[in-house]
Amino acid sequence: MNPGQLAGIFLQLIKSLLANAPETFMRQFIYLSIKIKIMQKLLSTSRLTLIAGGMALLLTLSLSQSGCKPQAKDGAASTSASTIQAGKLIKAEKVGEFDTAKLNRILNVELDQFLTGSPMPFENFKGKYNVPKYSVTLYKLTYQSSVPEMDNKLTELTGLVALPSTFAEGTPMVSYQHGTVFGKAEVPSNLDESMETKLMVAQFGGQGYIVIGADYQGLGESALPNGYIIRKSTERACMDMYTATQEFLGQQKIKPAHFFTFGWSQGGWNNLIFLRQLELAKIPVTASVSACSPTDINLFVTHAAVNPRPIDAVWMPAACSNLLFAYESYYGLKDFTAKAIKPQYLQAAKDFYEFKIEFPEFLKKSTGSIQELLTPEFLEELKRGDGQFSKLLYEAEGYRWLSTTPLRNYYGKSDEAIPEYLAKLSVEYQTMLGKKNGEVILAGDKADHRATYAFSVIDAKPWFDSFLKKQ
Repeated sequence: MNPGQLAGIFLQLIKSLLANAPETFMRQFIYLSIKIKIMQKLLSTSRLTLIAGGMALLLTLSLSQSGCKPQAKDGAASTSASTIQAGKLIKAEKVGEFDTAKLNRILNVELDQFLTGSPMPFENFKGKYNVPKYSVTLYKLTYQSSVPEMDNKLTELTGLVALPSTFAEGTPMVSYQHGTVFGKAEVPSNLDESMETKLMVAQFGGQGYIVIGADYQGLGESALPNGYIIRKSTERACMDMYTATQEFLGQQKIKPAHFFTFGWSQGGWNNLIFLRQLELAKIPVTASVSACSPTDINLFVTHAAVNPRPIDAVWMPAACSNLLFAYESYYGLKDFTAKAIKPQYLQAAKDFYEFKIEFPEFLKKSTGSIQELLTPEFLEELKRGDGQFSKLLYEAEGYRWLSTTPLRNYYGKSDEAIPEYLAKLSVEYQTMLGKKNGEVILAGDKADHRATYAFSVIDAKPWFDSFLKKQ
């Protein structure tokens, strides 16, 4: 065997050793350095020296890899997908308990406050929720996840598990995907700050369902930037929360027999992409609900920007600017927000995204119109649909597949956030592909964004229960 053949063998061994290196740049740098050294030995050493030198290089590299764990920004350790313990439960903490009186208050006094100003106020729902039968114990789970958009960097996320006081073998479980929030702490694991999740816990947990919910990346105790409508990271956050919950329930000797999923607003879209991943993983889902879902993210953003409706919510620009900053952060779009947002609003938008100011201050410093928020050049790019941002939005869809799970879409005729077409899209698209177990349900002509959700939580409960009777 000549020196060139030996060098080839060594280079293949080195490539194999580096295959799982965490940083692509460092992998290429080390490989190039080793290749140069081996070529130097080819020119100046004997075959025996080449073998010894090559082995020494491999040993040195092995030692350096085993003792070095590079740290990514935002406190997330970087690793390859093959070494990630997806959904590993780090800890579970009991954080509170809601008795039946508290749950009943949520369904009445707090819901009344939640629907203040709605054209479909609390009087439309009074007495229609199930009277809570069980108290609920709350646990905050901390679990390991990853960030696919950042080279699968490891990170820690949090979420909620709400256990009813009485449960038996086969207790049903529902995963709730929460909607858009403007406060870092307005998440399921901090339940007093998340009215939408409280409503699920009161309606379902109070009737014996286990209720779980991920906080998502960048929210709760996450050290990441706000990952608003970032598809793959959201899928991971929800899937890994499910896996961590299974580990936690196993420790509690609890084995649910039915698993449901539910999402509202942003969470309606999160629910759809989560459902797709569950089906791909062959995890049985008994039934699923997406209420007020911005199902086609490209259409949702572009429509709101270039052809807004008179009823569009005043908080839409805040949500839009958060999405722009999230895409800049997660996809590495250099100077993207500076090109998309008008200069006079950029700092307020940045501060809002980083949770430095609250929504009322953002609105005071910016605008309630998405068209006014964005630069003319960026609006033209959205109209053409040929920019990198539009392509990323297109890839973020939540409906272009044929699901097997029974699925419901809820929509309201007066929804100030989600146009009717988008809210109905996942079921109607899949029905065209042959889906037989999908339904589209109208919450009412006067149902706005919140009222549609309130209606869906009432209406979905007996539907979910109907599957339990079939077991």
